[in-house]
Amino acid sequence: MGIHLFWDSRVPVGLSRPVSEELSAVLEMPVSRIDDGIFSLEGFDPARNQYDAVKILSKLDMFRRRMPQLFKPADMELDYYNKFNHLHEKILLVTPGDIYEPLADFVFGLAYPKLGVAIVSPYRLKNEFYGKYADDSALIDRIVKEGAHEIGHLFGLGHCDNPGCIMYCPRNLDELDRKRKYFCGKCRVQLNGDKLEDELFS
Repeated sequence: MGIHLFWDSRVPVGLSRPVSEELSAVLEMPVSRIDDGIFSLEGFDPARNQYDAVKILSKLDMFRRRMPQLFKPADMELDYYNKFNHLHEKILLVTPGDIYEPLADFVFGLAYPKLGVAIVSPYRLKNEFYGKYADDSALIDRIVKEGAHEIGHLFGLGHCDNPGCIMYCPRNLDELDRKRKYFCGKCRVQLNGDKLEDELFS
């Protein structure tokens, strides 16, 4: 089982290491990093000037199947990987595009648990979007929170009512900033249980 941070190099690459390290600490599991390429985005809507996150995630799943050398553990058979990779290898794409899903004006991120893939966009996580001064520390913090949230969905967690929990669903940037980088007790127990199940059947 693994978590892979796929960092589009159009997002400042210098942020990828601290994000991956903080994600690993929050999730309490290793996070590998791929940060030397560009992932071309699907689903651009010219009327909205945004990208459809669902279409991007579908393409990401196809990319994973075509490029197993990037994500497949060395000791795993290719046939097994192609059949069960969504269960054991979770991928988080960080991409610069402004993203949405059909029922929302925008999303900070989105997960597709059945495929084991998720996406986060820093586009609306940057201070500059709101007319404020750039702040890399705040951006890293927000990417980590949103990334851990989406990875939590990949492990089967739903939204949490605790506004401080990673799995709380923020409606705006202020609510995201008020969250802490931790899973509440209930969500941590569920996450650890799902991680253990993955390890037993991997």
